[in-house]
Amino acid sequence: MAIYTPRGLKVRIAIPYAFGLMARLYPKVSPFRILKTTEGIASLPGMLAFAGGIIAFINRMPPLQIGLIVGAVRLSGVLINLLGIYIIPGLISLSTLFSYINGWGLLFIVASVVGFIFAGWQGVMAFFIAQVIVMVISLVLDFWQVQRYNKLTGYPFTSSEVNFFNAYRLHASRLGITTDIDLKDEEMSEDYWGPVFEDFASKWPEVVSRFTTS
Repeated sequence: MAIYTPRGLKVRIAIPYAFGLMARLYPKVSPFRILKTTEGIASLPGMLAFAGGIIAFINRMPPLQIGLIVGAVRLSGVLINLLGIYIIPGLISLSTLFSYINGWGLLFIVASVVGFIFAGWQGVMAFFIAQVIVMVISLVLDFWQVQRYNKLTGYPFTSSEVNFFNAYRLHASRLGITTDIDLKDEEMSEDYWGPVFEDFASKWPEVVSRFTTS
C-alpha cells in the first residue's frame, strides 16, 4: 500500500499507519501540510544546489569552483535528510516553498539562463554535471539506507518514507508531541485515524484518488 503527496511523490506506507501518525497532530497540523513538508524535505538538496549555483554564477566563479560548490551544497542536503537533523531555522519552510514554485524544473531553467549569462556554457555544464554526480551518490546512499532499515525494522524504507517520517517528527517536536513513529494498537484502529482520512479526502479528493492498494 502507498500514499501520495499532493505533487505525486509516492510514500510506500499503508494508509492506517500514515494517517495514524498524522492523526496525532490533527487538527493543529493537517495531513496536507505534513505531506507538503515531505515534499519540501525531498526538495532540500535541489533547493540548496539551485541557491549555490545562482550565487556562484553571479560571482562569476570558474566552472570548477561552480561544480564544487553546487556538488557540496547538494550533497549537504542529501546528508541532512539522511541524518534527519534540521537545525537551521526556516530551512525546510524555504525548501517547501521551493517545491511549490519549481514545477517542471522551472527554476533550473532560470539557473541555466543565469549561468549562461554570467559563466558561459562551461559554467552551466559544471552546474549540471555536479548535480548528476551527487544524484548517483545519493542513489548509493539510498540503497544503503534501504538495506539498513530492512535489517533494523524488517521494512525496506526508501528516502520517500524517511522524508515522511522526518516531516512528522518536525511538526511533532514543534507541538511537543512524541516523535516516536511506533503506533499503539488503538492508534491503528480506523476509529482513530478514519475521521482524519475522511476530512482529508473531502478537502483533497484529487490527492486521495492517487492512493493505491497495489
